[in-house]
Amino acid sequence: MHYLITGANGFVMSVLAARILDAEPDAQVTAIDLHDPDQAALDNLGPQAQRAHFRAVDVTDADAVAQAVREASPDAIVHGATVTHDARSEVENPARFTGVNVEGTVNLLDAARRLPQAPRIVLVSSGAVYGSSPETLLTEESAPRPDELYGISKWASELVARRFAELHALPTTITRLTKMFGPMERPTGGRAVMSLPFHLAAAAVRGEPARLTARTLEACGDWLSADSATDALHKAARHGGDPGTTRTLNISSGRRTSVRELVAAFGVDVVETPLDVAEADMDPRDDHGKNGVYVSERAQSELGWSPGDLQMQVSHYLEWARVHAHLLQPAGGAS
Repeated sequence: MHYLITGANGFVMSVLAARILDAEPDAQVTAIDLHDPDQAALDNLGPQAQRAHFRAVDVTDADAVAQAVREASPDAIVHGATVTHDARSEVENPARFTGVNVEGTVNLLDAARRLPQAPRIVLVSSGAVYGSSPETLLTEESAPRPDELYGISKWASELVARRFAELHALPTTITRLTKMFGPMERPTGGRAVMSLPFHLAAAAVRGEPARLTARTLEACGDWLSADSATDALHKAARHGGDPGTTRTLNISSGRRTSVRELVAAFGVDVVETPLDVAEADMDPRDDHGKNGVYVSERAQSELGWSPGDLQMQVSHYLEWARVHAHLLQPAGGAS
C-alpha cells in the first residue's frame, strides 16, 4: 500500500510515517514537507527509511503539489501539513494560517481528485475548531466556535474537505486531535509552541524541577501521546469510508487529566514561578471548548482503537526523551 503524508517531517506525522513502515513491510510512503528531512526525522525511521520517498514541496504551490501527488499515485493520503497556533504569528503573519491550512488543503485535494483511482483521505484537523464553545465535554456534533486563526483555518479546511468529498467521491475522514505530546515533538517551522508534557519531559531529563505558574497546577486537560494518535490515523487511512462520504472523529484520551496528575506521571518536582519566567501557564478556568475533553467513543468504535493508558504513554515518551535530550529545547509556551 502506498501512503502520501504531508507535513511528514513534523511532530505527529513523522511518528505516523515510522508506524506505517514498521507495521507494513510492503508499504511505501511519499513524505512531503516544506523542507528536506532533518536528521531527527531520518533517524526516527531507522532502516525503514529506504521505503520513504522524501519530497520538498510547499503545499501552497498548486503545481508542485499536483506533480507530487500524480507521481506518487497513493492509495491513501494523510494531510498533516499545518501551521499551529502561536500568538506572534497570528498578529504578524496571519496569511501563514490560511495559506498553509486552507489553500494547502485545496491544492492537495484538487490533485487527489484527478487521480485515476480516488485515494482515501485523512485530514488531520484539531480540537481547536471547538474554540470558545462553552461545553466542557465535546463530541463531534458540538458546534465549532474557533477563536484563533489556527482554529478558524482548521475549520475552513474541514469544510473544504467535506465539499471535495461530495463533489469528487473522495472517501474522507476528518480527525480532530486533542492536546498532543510524545516522541518527535520539537520546534519546527510549523510548530513553535511546545506542549506542557514537552516541558515536563525536558525537566525530567535535566533532573530539575519544572517551572510552572501556580495556577497551572490547578488546571486540567485532555492529553494524548502521538504514539496512540498515530495508531488511530493509520487505521483511518487503511480503512476509509465509502466514496463521497465524510466522517469526523475525535482522537483523544476522552478523559480529564489534572496537571497535578500529569506532573506525577512524569515524576518531576515543580517550582511555582511568575508568568514571565514560567515554562508553562494554564488558566484553570479555561476548561471548556478547545481546552475541554473530547469524547472519542466514535473513533474507538469505528476504528477498533483505544487511547491506551496515560502512564504507559508517558513512560515511553520519557525513554525516548532521555535518548534525544538534544531535541528538548523549547521554542515557546505550552498547551
